[in-house]
Amino acid sequence: MLAGELACLGAALTWAVAVLLFRRPITIYGARAVNLAKNALAAVLLGLTLLVAGRGAELLAVPPAALGLLVASAIAGLTVGDTALFTAVRRLGAHRSLLLQTLVPVFTALLAYAVAGERPAALQLAGGAVVVAGVALVVWPRQTAAAAGGFDLPGTSLGALGALGQAAGIVLAKSAMAQVAILPASFLRMSAGSLGLVIVLAAAGRLGGVARTLSRRTHLARVVPPSLLGTYVSFLLMMAGIAWAPAAVAAVLLGTTPIFSLFLEAWLERRPITAAGLAGTLVAVAGVAAVVAGGST
Repeated sequence: MLAGELACLGAALTWAVAVLLFRRPITIYGARAVNLAKNALAAVLLGLTLLVAGRGAELLAVPPAALGLLVASAIAGLTVGDTALFTAVRRLGAHRSLLLQTLVPVFTALLAYAVAGERPAALQLAGGAVVVAGVALVVWPRQTAAAAGGFDLPGTSLGALGALGQAAGIVLAKSAMAQVAILPASFLRMSAGSLGLVIVLAAAGRLGGVARTLSRRTHLARVVPPSLLGTYVSFLLMMAGIAWAPAAVAAVLLGTTPIFSLFLEAWLERRPITAAGLAGTLVAVAGVAAVVAGGST
């Protein structure tokens, strides 16, 4: 049976599709508004799942220290990280933004070393270099017409910030996950990430406008489908894959999202896939595999 492996590939594919579907709403409503809608919907669905599964009482048993780590993880990964990713999607497109997310395991290894003293193995260091090389092959400026969109420093920096935020969220959540089960932890993270965005939007004086925008049925019709696909269906597939497949295999297969996005974006936009784009994507994913393999030895 390859149920776990297929679930991981399904999670990678559904997230790639969701990010492509998010691009238009992000352009119209802004990255923070779409991120808030995504997180809030996911929090509601995860909360309902907890209640249906009869596990709501687990929320009351979460230790305060673990709750603090989950909140900090949500602010780093969801409030900051996903907002930066979505802003990058508007500037770079789905594929190059998702390719920059292959830096997440590299940043995670570096932060784990800085915070917890987890020294990266030689294979992890080599894999990190391969990831950076693959990303650079795609996003680095080239004096050719095939360089889709050219080099966008702000967009690339935002994509890298999104990866760094995700990595910080992983490192911060690691200790909490030893004391809190996955489903309640995910609900708490999504809720805290949504609250963080509400505070940011309120401080910027934009919360009322965002609320009015998202309350319109036609606007919700653009945001809800990718939110449902990307933050709930993809999440459940990811968790199934992690449960049923070997950890290292699951991590590598979940990292194939940029490959799916490369072909999906080329198909939807009816443009050819460049040799550099394909090579860089495959190199970056191979680097992720090396980082994961190095961490599992």
